[in-house]
Amino acid sequence: MRALLLMVLIAFVPQTAGAETTGGPQAAIAGIYKAYQSAPAKGPDLGKVYSARLQALVDADAKATPEGEVGKIDWDVFVDGQEWEIAELKIAVVSEDGDRAQVSASFENLGEPREMLFDLVREGGRWLVDDVQSLKPGGRWTMSKILTGAPDAFPEEAD
Repeated sequence: MRALLLMVLIAFVPQTAGAETTGGPQAAIAGIYKAYQSAPAKGPDLGKVYSARLQALVDADAKATPEGEVGKIDWDVFVDGQEWEIAELKIAVVSEDGDRAQVSASFENLGEPREMLFDLVREGGRWLVDDVQSLKPGGRWTMSKILTGAPDAFPEEAD
């Protein structure tokens, strides 16, 4: 009986510290923003929130960046800025099909409206961020495209 109880308890313990990415795709994004709202002064400990694909791009950028320099992304992608004070947060599932989903998050950051779109994939039973897009008019970008140097990473600059 103790072994069964221990197995049940282990099954409900998060696998990593930081933002909660278990549950559905909406809960994964809500967990990320909850981490920002819980620790606004020092920054959140998100733990592992990126998919293997996106984490590989982040790691490659870090490796290619000279020590003491900033990589290709010099802002926080989740708040679309350097600092944050999140208000009016609304999160919605745009689509979900098997192990892939899209979730939108709209909010005000320091009084400025933001609209983000997250592509998520389920890996190891957890919903993880596979890409991030800012949909803010005049400031649109796609994280994976920035990290790979794609010419349309900032589509409005190409216009």
